[in-house]
Amino acid sequence: MQTSPPPAKRQRTSHRRTSESFIEQSQFWFDDGDIVVGVEGQSWKIHRSKLMCSAIFADMLELPQPADIERMHGCPLVNLSQDSVNDWLVVLTWMYQREKFHNQTVVFDTIAGALRLSNKYDIPDLRQWSTRQLFLRWPQDLTKMTYAAFPHAAEAICLARQCDVPEILPASFYALSILRWGHLADGGQSHLQLSPSDLRCFIVGREHLQNHLYAILTGADERPGGYNTTICTVCENASRAWLSSSLKPDISSPHGVWLLRNLQLFAVNGCPGLSLHHSRCDVNFRLRIIGFVQDLHEAIPRYFMLRA
Repeated sequence: MQTSPPPAKRQRTSHRRTSESFIEQSQFWFDDGDIVVGVEGQSWKIHRSKLMCSAIFADMLELPQPADIERMHGCPLVNLSQDSVNDWLVVLTWMYQREKFHNQTVVFDTIAGALRLSNKYDIPDLRQWSTRQLFLRWPQDLTKMTYAAFPHAAEAICLARQCDVPEILPASFYALSILRWGHLADGGQSHLQLSPSDLRCFIVGREHLQNHLYAILTGADERPGGYNTTICTVCENASRAWLSSSLKPDISSPHGVWLLRNLQLFAVNGCPGLSLHHSRCDVNFRLRIIGFVQDLHEAIPRYFMLRA
């Protein structure tokens, strides 16, 4: 199927003025296209068959078209005034250049554009791809969250609300709470992305996390997780001093204390530099760390007011 730029001089097939405001794009302008999609002053002449992946467009295109429908180059013109050009370029690439789409480096803007339009126009395959990409960055198992969760965490919260993907909210809120906003390239403007209600959820959640860390460091809450984690006074003092040192934030880092990750590393790899006097105390302290991980993982959604 050949593509070519449209003729320099447009043939007007309608007396209505809206078609005059659209500029044809050489990319995704097909000589044998049978419908024109117009977005933000740009237009693409594509094939109805490609739009049939959308339940919304499929229903629309099956309806009888009025005789005076807006046209460009003899084709019906669909003016999508509420959409963005960049979002549609993502979707058109997915429709026509699937191999290129899947082989390109996946950035947040691509995921967001694909999700917004697949959600709006009911494109199940593209929505599935988009949500899978989001879950890789903001997993439901918070112990599997990586540094990929930090960029665009605030935007991810907004996207999750807009497109009904609540599964990524705990990880995106938690990632945003770990970032030290003063160290960010945007000078700490993440709060401008959030709605007032989500900003409150964020502030409340970060306060809860600070209290949680304080309870761990002071021994106010041993979080035993159902185990007997009592240790002797000498080992208790040594373990508490070790926790205070190990969980101390690096003031030069753009990240605060990533408490869940650190505790998970201790639970899996042991506690480097800690040598307790009694083997039983060592076992109980490790059980205590496992309890810390389990309870914090369960508490994070509640802290950010995402779960009762």
